[in-house]
Amino acid sequence: MSVTQQRLIWLAKTGDREAFSELVSLFESRVYRAACALTGNEHDAKDLSQETFVRAFRGISKFREKSSFFTWLYRILLNVFKSWVKNRRVTVELTETTRATVEAGGCASRATASSEKATEHEKVDRVYRAIYSLPADQKMAIVLHALEAMTYCEIAKAMGCSIGTVKSRIHAARVALKRELLRENVDG
Repeated sequence: MSVTQQRLIWLAKTGDREAFSELVSLFESRVYRAACALTGNEHDAKDLSQETFVRAFRGISKFREKSSFFTWLYRILLNVFKSWVKNRRVTVELTETTRATVEAGGCASRATASSEKATEHEKVDRVYRAIYSLPADQKMAIVLHALEAMTYCEIAKAMGCSIGTVKSRIHAARVALKRELLRENVDG
């Protein structure tokens, strides 16, 4: 953790809203990207990101700095995501609305004129759809590992489980993703 982050955290703990706002600026794109991969659509990702930072602001005084601020934020995001799934009884299958959002460029990408870039966007969209179809625990683990480059130890802290559990979830997610992407190649 950089000296600047430590200073901002200390100031935020004392109630400095501007310092917390700077922390949000440092991490908002990463939190949003993870929320997008977890929910599969921009609207819900924005809601989850916002709720994550609201909870972080309310609980910053309880941050004990036993893990990085980044890991602590992701722990909050994962709790927000679990509540979102439970409260909305969201299934892991893509709805037609989500499919349209992802296909239109949604969270995964933005439309471009170049056919080469369009092909790349299609690949990215397929990967995001495959990630979204995973069970919640596998989805969380693979998003934190593959998209956020967190270590197994950081993921274990964020998810509140053992490193062995993280490894097994990531392995299961990789197997499922490979199967899904290969199936799409055959079907497509």
